[in-house]
Amino acid sequence: MRAAVLRDGNFHVADDVPEPVPGPGQVLAAPLATGICGSDLSAARHTEDFLKASRDSGTESFLFDPDADLVLGHELCARVLSPGEWEGRIVVGLPWAVDAGGTVRTVGYATDFPGGFSERVVLTQAALIPVPDHVPPHVAALTEPLAVGYGNVARADPRPGSGAVVTGAGPIGLGALAALLERGVAPVVVSEPSPRRRELARRFGAHVVVDPAVTDPFDAWREASEQGQSLKVLECSGRAGMLNEILHRAPRETHVLLIGACMTEDVFRPVVGLYKDITVTMCMAYPPDEFARTLDRIADGTVDATALITGEVGLAGVPTALATLSAPDDHVKVLVRPGLPGTGLHGT
Repeated sequence: MRAAVLRDGNFHVADDVPEPVPGPGQVLAAPLATGICGSDLSAARHTEDFLKASRDSGTESFLFDPDADLVLGHELCARVLSPGEWEGRIVVGLPWAVDAGGTVRTVGYATDFPGGFSERVVLTQAALIPVPDHVPPHVAALTEPLAVGYGNVARADPRPGSGAVVTGAGPIGLGALAALLERGVAPVVVSEPSPRRRELARRFGAHVVVDPAVTDPFDAWREASEQGQSLKVLECSGRAGMLNEILHRAPRETHVLLIGACMTEDVFRPVVGLYKDITVTMCMAYPPDEFARTLDRIADGTVDATALITGEVGLAGVPTALATLSAPDDHVKVLVRPGLPGTGLHGT
């Protein structure tokens, strides 16, 4: 099959990638649209750090052979090809697959389970969710990144009357923003250096939006909030140094959720957070039912997933897209759609 493969740190389009074979409880599917995630960029640019984090934490789900071709892409919507009750249906689903040894792998971060930057993937039948007929596949592909934001807000369970600061307004940060507003959290301050992403945060309903190079988000929070109001900070940028900045700038007894993944080593002064009784939660797992609920929100228009799509490429355009996303100011979410022609980036 044809796929965009990561090989020796660079992306190449290959026509001879072995087609995956579904095992028990799995289906074969054709990707229709797959989002390029910040974690995909990390796996490509910081491969050894990415794998070392998995080994050091004992997390086998993200381990792959760095000397073999890797097909990325876990934010996907696909059409099921396997015979059976799912055949012909358009689906999304949590990107899990169990290998022959019983280990849960992540589709797109496993040597034997190629992701959506390809013509075929294997998905776990029990994790599939049918996409309503009126939702275009390229919009449904936003379910996974938005669910990370919605799911981690559900995990934090903020109450109406509390407030929040969101650092980073990519798809995860925007999903977190939408989830906070859904729960009646106010004010919500969004901090984002990209003008395009700041405008999206305003469209999504943020009460205050700041450029951190101009306005400190915690100064904005203090100005907008009521005295004594509790605060949650959702760090969605994954930028090195952000935790240290938050510890120094946030009010006492703030609850910080680290959602964006900083892939390199970072430095912070724990005693600052200790003196201020700041709670830090590292966020990976979230309630699985939030995935299906996020698709429901997309389907009923509660969240405008279409607004996040700022570019599309075919398989041959994946190298161009990854290079463009090195400086993501002009983009929020770029999708890979295998049927698109050419090597260029199609704007939306």
